[in-house]
Amino acid sequence: MSYLGEVRQNLRPLLGASLGIGTSLPLFAYTNSVFAPFLIKEFNWTRAQFALIGLTMLATLPFFPIIGRLTDRFGVRPIALAGTLLTIPGIIGYSLMTGSFMVYVVLFTYVLIVGSMTSTLTYTRIVAENFKRAQGLALTIVNCVPAILAMPIIPLLNWMIEHVGWRQSYVALAVFCLVCGLIAIALIPPSRPRDVEDPAVSQALNATRPGDYRMILGSPVFWIILVGMFLCLLQTQLHSSQMNLMLIDQGLTTQGASNIAPFYLAGTIIGRVACGLALDRWSTPIVTAVSMSFPALGFFLLGTPLDTYGVIAFSMFLIGLTVGAETDILSFLVARYFKLRIYGTTQGLLFCCSFLASGAGAVGVSYSLAHYDSFAPFLFVLTGTITAGCLLLLFLPKSRDFEKIG
Repeated sequence: MSYLGEVRQNLRPLLGASLGIGTSLPLFAYTNSVFAPFLIKEFNWTRAQFALIGLTMLATLPFFPIIGRLTDRFGVRPIALAGTLLTIPGIIGYSLMTGSFMVYVVLFTYVLIVGSMTSTLTYTRIVAENFKRAQGLALTIVNCVPAILAMPIIPLLNWMIEHVGWRQSYVALAVFCLVCGLIAIALIPPSRPRDVEDPAVSQALNATRPGDYRMILGSPVFWIILVGMFLCLLQTQLHSSQMNLMLIDQGLTTQGASNIAPFYLAGTIIGRVACGLALDRWSTPIVTAVSMSFPALGFFLLGTPLDTYGVIAFSMFLIGLTVGAETDILSFLVARYFKLRIYGTTQGLLFCCSFLASGAGAVGVSYSLAHYDSFAPFLFVLTGTITAGCLLLLFLPKSRDFEKIG
């Protein structure tokens, strides 16, 4: 089967996974920062206090291996359906807040946990099941959708909040995500491992086993990915709940910060497309390291006094290039080095790494704001950690004949 022929044959599951990811937890990473300035102003929260919201990532860590394991055992559809239905009450809950920061923390944590059932942790297994030659391209298509949808949604949400109110905007977001999520689940076919044709043999070969966690944790490849991605992903908070605040710290207005979004989102799309195509063709370690390196320069520029609109836009474009690639890369690395039957299990463990990095980054942001009243010191730290993480990822196996773990 040809490269593009594989995409055409699996168009329906690809559309389902794309819509599911595009209107769930990955989308919220973009929309959270739109609401942030308005919530801080409404309830008189401090920026340093709000930065600690990233610590909620730590409370979700025990759930990722469970969600990944359940996806391996039962398939994508039941897990994604549960996540879609359970996420909506959390978003509605945001609209009912009266000012308690702890209430926001609880709701944020709840949405992260149940929303993870509708994230790349779950939906990218569809790509691993149905694609082999065009796996990088398929992951690119799937993970581009949140950025594509965010491009019109971010300015629209900002306009709605200013003209209608942030409470009504949360409700509108919940309705939109529910409808799109249900359509996505209807498009997804039942899980079908592609290792062998015989269903009975396939089921036996792809069943989860008691020693899977020990085998994964005993692999040097797993630890290279985990530590390398941890160092690269300490930046997570700065392009989720803190992005607008960071841009306002550069001297922009709330609307001006929203207007920077197209440059950032264009970077995410270009980064995903370029990275996905490159992963299908060239050395996995080199593509991974190069793709994850761009924010080092972007954050360095934002940390300097060069606060012109052009420099800010260019910096956010560079940051977007990696944000666009990181989800593709993590899913591709799992599919590249681990067998399908432990795809979700391995991905769940690595999700713990990415969220732990986000929590550590939140502490760094809060410390920087509390002691220096500026994002700049933390931005310079990120330049170093991203560079170190990229160098470590170069030690991943280069051979295409590498025997998959599992």
